[in-house]
Amino acid sequence: MKQVHRLVGLTLGLLLAAAALAPAARADSLSDVFTRGNGAFARGDYASAIREYEALCEAGIDDPDVSFNLASSYGASGAYGQAIRYFQRTLRLSPNDGAARDGLRLARDSLGERQAQKSGEAIVVDRPPLTEAAFAGLSGNALALLLLLSSWLGTGLLIGLGYVRAEAARLGVGIAAATCFGLALVSAIGVGAKADWGSPGQRAVIVREGAAMREGPDERARLVGELTEGESVRLLAREGRFARVRARSEQDVYVLGSEVGEI
Repeated sequence: MKQVHRLVGLTLGLLLAAAALAPAARADSLSDVFTRGNGAFARGDYASAIREYEALCEAGIDDPDVSFNLASSYGASGAYGQAIRYFQRTLRLSPNDGAARDGLRLARDSLGERQAQKSGEAIVVDRPPLTEAAFAGLSGNALALLLLLSSWLGTGLLIGLGYVRAEAARLGVGIAAATCFGLALVSAIGVGAKADWGSPGQRAVIVREGAAMREGPDERARLVGELTEGESVRLLAREGRFARVRARSEQDVYVLGSEVGEI
């Protein structure tokens, strides 16, 4: 697999959450855990790297560098569903991360090749909704700031319109105000797309091949099919060992909780 691992410093969030990770018998700081994960990856010990990075995630760290390194470790170990999950999380946190986009594409291609070898066809298909694709390069915070600024500017221009007497100037101010409000509308749509307004549950990915879909949260419940590794679903709820997900054709089914991971 292409070397996409990055040895970078931890963010302030790692330092603030240090107490959440260190048990009495092990007073490691989160930066130590991150450093060990980096060292394990460099040695090719991907299982150890995954363990260290997962510990950071379990401590509440939601950092693009941690998720990127975890995705790279899973990809290098052949767990492409998990790699897809964490590369997508990286892009949620850092939409313009070109290395994460390359890693996500490589993980999907590698998973498709493995599926093709087993079944004769690649099954992984993941086309984001049009609104999500349109705003892929902007973060939710950037869109929210753009919404705020364009709304304020548009309102200011609209108020100023009452003080302008020259016809040509009034026309120019009116056009500028309309442009600002149009930009505010587009930004609002983008904020909604980033926040999944109107969509149930959480974005999630199937992380194991052949995840059995059942009608209920019980191993004796009737099987209704299988979900493929790397497939996108909506995680609606976790019920004991099972997770209720919305899968193909808006169908609500149950899979084992270990077979689906939130983005």
